[in-house]
Amino acid sequence: MLRLLSSLFCLGFITISLQSQVHHWESVVMEGDAVRYKVPESQLDISWRNQDYDDDSWQLGILGLGYGDGDDQTVIDPSMSVFLRIAFEIQEISEIEEVVLDMDFDDGFIAYLNGSEIARASLSGSDPDFNQGSDELHEALLYQGIDPDRFEVDQELLVQGENLLSIQVHNDNLNSSDLTALPFLSLGINNESGRYREVPEWFDAPNVVVPVDFPGTHLPIVYLETAAGQDIPDEPKVDASMKIINRGDNQVNVLADSSDPAYLDYSGTIGIEIRGSTSACCWPKKQYSLTTYDSLGAKENVSLLGMPSENDWILFAMAFDPSLIRDFTTYSLTRAIGNYAARGKYCEVFLNGAYQGLYILQERLKADNDRIDINKIEVGDLEGKKLSGGYITKSDKEEGGEVAAWYMDNYAGWQTAFIHAHPKPDEIHPLQDEYIQNTFFSLEQTAAAHNASFLDGYPAIIDVHSFIDFMIINELTSNPDAYQFSTYFHKDRNGKLRAGPVWDFNLTYGNDLFIFGFDRSLTDVWQFDDNENVGAKFWRDLFEDPDFNCHFSRRWVELTQPEAPLHLDEMHAFIDSLVIEISDPIEREYFRWNTDGNHASHISEMKDWIAARHEWMNTQLGDGMGCREIEVPNLVISKIHYHPSTPTGEGQKDLEFIEITNAGEESVDLTGVYFGGTGLVYQFPNNATLLAGKSVFLANESDVFREYYGFNAYDEFSRSLNNGGQNITLRNGFGVTIDEVNYSDESPWPQEADGQGYFLNLIDLELDNRLATNWEVQNQNELTVANLGYSQSTLTMYPNPVTEQLTITSERRIETVRLIALSGEILKVKSIGTSQIQLDLSSIKPGLYFIEIRAEGMHYTRKIIIQ
Repeated sequence: MLRLLSSLFCLGFITISLQSQVHHWESVVMEGDAVRYKVPESQLDISWRNQDYDDDSWQLGILGLGYGDGDDQTVIDPSMSVFLRIAFEIQEISEIEEVVLDMDFDDGFIAYLNGSEIARASLSGSDPDFNQGSDELHEALLYQGIDPDRFEVDQELLVQGENLLSIQVHNDNLNSSDLTALPFLSLGINNESGRYREVPEWFDAPNVVVPVDFPGTHLPIVYLETAAGQDIPDEPKVDASMKIINRGDNQVNVLADSSDPAYLDYSGTIGIEIRGSTSACCWPKKQYSLTTYDSLGAKENVSLLGMPSENDWILFAMAFDPSLIRDFTTYSLTRAIGNYAARGKYCEVFLNGAYQGLYILQERLKADNDRIDINKIEVGDLEGKKLSGGYITKSDKEEGGEVAAWYMDNYAGWQTAFIHAHPKPDEIHPLQDEYIQNTFFSLEQTAAAHNASFLDGYPAIIDVHSFIDFMIINELTSNPDAYQFSTYFHKDRNGKLRAGPVWDFNLTYGNDLFIFGFDRSLTDVWQFDDNENVGAKFWRDLFEDPDFNCHFSRRWVELTQPEAPLHLDEMHAFIDSLVIEISDPIEREYFRWNTDGNHASHISEMKDWIAARHEWMNTQLGDGMGCREIEVPNLVISKIHYHPSTPTGEGQKDLEFIEITNAGEESVDLTGVYFGGTGLVYQFPNNATLLAGKSVFLANESDVFREYYGFNAYDEFSRSLNNGGQNITLRNGFGVTIDEVNYSDESPWPQEADGQGYFLNLIDLELDNRLATNWEVQNQNELTVANLGYSQSTLTMYPNPVTEQLTITSERRIETVRLIALSGEILKVKSIGTSQIQLDLSSIKPGLYFIEIRAEGMHYTRKIIIQ
């Protein structure tokens, strides 16, 4: 079939009409059937393949035959070959539309149907000698969890009544450790009759070619070819090649373009496997995980269809979703309200020459600057700020070797499993595991107590804004898996715990696993309180806290205003745009998978459901007035140095800084104030204050900042600023925006700030800092300290020289103290959490040493003499 399709590429389309359609598949030969077999000691006459051959002297056994793998029904002695004859009956020849042979073998074989050859592999010659070895090694697949090799069979070779499948299987050599002979013959039936037997559990209906004319599509075409045309297993990944044909927006892509590099978005090597749990076992259309590789077999980050470069991707099949838009819609809406969700592009997919239908090529969730943007924690990050992140955790099913790290009670009377996604369960250190668990249990305790204090309540632990947005998306869609399954969290270094990214929305907007009797995505329930998949208790406890609920209502009102992303008209308009985008393949998709083809009806029902859900949520939530007009301090982002310059070009990011100024007339309590979002992380310490008219500098590396600019930064932020521009949002403890700047390296923003030795400076604190025209540039060598709102004398250490006890006092909370010999040997390490420490040095030999101190973003190294 692949050769046929290749020969048609030059025409630019495929025109293969199916005269009739397979209704279902049944098997006539399968494991456990009776078989006559012979292990020959001499050459057999070729008549052994025919129906009239007398096989009474042959042994009687059960399929499959072989030795060495531990899964054979009939075990034979080691041999070079075994010959099989399996009789079966065809009751009504007119019902059969297609025939396939699935053959599990080791190492080569030839198969015959009623005397005519129908398939062979790794065995040459028209009549191979009985002791002829196979041409190459071929391992059996079923015992490894991989589907056997498949061969199409001409159904015209079948006859009404009795038929015969004859097979000879040859080993590589007599010293081989195993041999396998296990055939499955299956029929594509064109009606509802059930004359034969159900196909094996692993059986997938054969791919069909495009059912109607395929002149092209406005969507990209993903063309996959596996090595030797093998089936794709659940795991491990198998080698394949991938081409992505894409002429561009509003252009028609055709298969002939696969040979023209000008129209290829990608052409290279991949590894690919089936992904999913419920969809993998219970849905005929498979979805895939794939990894892109370079020519040497190493993982290679590539940009596909304009998405940021990475090497892990998904071909999402939209299983159980007849609308084909639920996930795409939800991820798009999530990004529209300011949160990361997996990007994706609709495409049409071919696999080994066979049409697979409509898919979404999308990002796989993982820690990455352009995906879940966290500073990935390393194995040795076991103290201070390094221990604080970054982590990715999820509530989910325990499957595929994943094991829960801990469980939390829920209000449904059972428990929710929490699983480490980064670091992986087998990589995380016990201290890291303990740290992230404590974060969640602290959330559980503070949420249950309705402790909304910025000092020690849940706002001190979580990014409230992210939790509210996460709940709004899952409740708006009435996701029955929300909170219990596919529920992700992430925590960056020195940052708060954030909810998200959102994931898995095929069972939403009124859709569910109806084929299994489920109907849970309703318009009039809260999914955190529906007594089923409610997730950990903190979800309901948060919603029932008056402060959280007020901010939840406030955000809902904000997002559903006219022209806002979640307004009913905006949602309906977006859905309409998607329907237009995927209009090309709808008929092909439904025909390919024999699914309900009334797409317009599915879309109409979904839009009606959304309208009803909107109305119900409006009746359940308040107007948020109690926190809508909340006063926020007059803190202004007044300086941004995002792309410093250095003479050597090295260490540029270390010189980054942000200045925040109190432009108000009163002192500001900075408790709970933090940077929202990901990629730039900082939270002010409890009880920190900033006097009116004063400012603080936050640096990327405080010690480098001090050395270069000549004064101390107030503290360090985690991560770094983006040279291409980014959004910087300063929020209070409930996630309410205090100030926001979305700078850029493109005009009208001043270009000199982009790596030319200048930083952005707000011209006047009274001006709108969201506008590029209100910013100027200043030379990074002329940074002044006129309005600092913090002392430069942050550390005292006495006595020095010292005999027994050294006292260290800091205006910042001391995290770690290390005593280091001149040789570099670390002699003492002490981790604390107070502003003063007394270090016992009575056991240390006299001499010169270094004291290294880390204190809330500051790093000090001091010399000390022990007498």
